[in-house]
Formats: sequence, structure tokens, C-alpha cells
Amino acid sequence: MVISRIEQTFAGVYEITPDAGSAFFLRKDYLSQVNPDVLSAGQEISEEAAADLLNASVVYAAELAAMSYLSRAEQCRAGLERKLAAKGACKSAVKAALDYLEQERCLDDCRFAGAWLRSRSIDHAEGRARLEAELYARGIGKADAKKALDDFFSDRDELAVCARAYRKICGLKKDGQKIKSALVRKGFSLRQIHEVMGSCD
Repeated sequence: MVISRIEQTFAGVYEITPDAGSAFFLRKDYLSQVNPDVLSAGQEISEEAAADLLNASVVYAAELAAMSYLSRAEQCRAGLERKLAAKGACKSAVKAALDYLEQERCLDDCRFAGAWLRSRSIDHAEGRARLEAELYARGIGKADAKKALDDFFSDRDELAVCARAYRKICGLKKDGQKIKSALVRKGFSLRQIHEVMGSCD
């Protein structure tokens, strides 16, 4: 490959135009062999260096695709992996791009979990066990889920949430055992359920 033009478009990102084919963009962080700062127009590079440039370009494309989702809403890593795989992105490129985005704090599973919990609580009254299971189902790891749940319940009374769920279920069910079972499915502990049902009787 012969480089016709190389230009740094913004910090760490380069536009490279080869003598044949289309121009492409890459982030310097994704290169393992080539230092783009020493490349110049008219320079011929080896096949290995060309492969390194092209691989970095593929990773940068995965980063841009991930950022298009992140610009609309918080995302978790597992969710982005699924979305990018569905679009045909290379698995190794996705991994490298998401590693970079995590390092830059653009992608944060704990932050996503907190945003998801706040949004979920608007329409649902659920206990810690149910919410934890929902976070795990979304690919959130144990440590991030625990921290997000601890933060979430630091300013919410779990008994008050259980009471809210109890009042809603009472409007649909009259049998005490069925109400209790429904509250267990919503993730409340038996202690919380007995306390709420006892205080509301």
C-alpha cells in the first residue's frame, strides 16, 4: 500500500487515503505496529503495516457504531455487544472498541444499571431480588449490580416500595396467599411482605 494522504482529523484520529481504494479513518490507540505520526504522503508501507492500519479502521468503525447507541441512551456492554454483532461487526473489533470506551468512561455498566433502575421504578414497584435478576439478565455483573442497587435504595425505603406493590396487587387479587406469592415474585423478602401485609390489615 502507498499512502497518498494522511491527516489527523482530531486528537488521536487519522484519515488515511491510499493510492488505490477509499480513504478510511482510524484511532491511533488501536494500532499495534504502526505509528501514524511518522507516516507521510507517498510512503509505501509493508503488508503487515497495511493490515494493522486496516484492522485499526475496523475497530474504529465499531467504536463509532457503539457511540451512535451511547449518544441516544446509556447502554451496557453486553447489550452493545449484541447490537453490534447483529449488525455484523467483527467480535474482536467490538471487544477492542468497547474496552477503549470503558477506559474513557463513555461506557459504564454501573452507570447504565443506575439509569435502568431509575427508569424502571417509574412504572414498577419491585424488590431488590427481582431488580437484581433483571440486571443480571441484561448482562450486568454482580459487583456493578450490587453497587447500583445499593445506590438506588440508599434514598428509597424498600418497605414503602413493597407497600406500593401491595396496594396495586390488592386491586387485582383478594386471596392473601396469592397476594403474598405475587409480592415474592416481585422480589420482596418474606420479612418485608409480612411487615407490609400486617401493617395494612
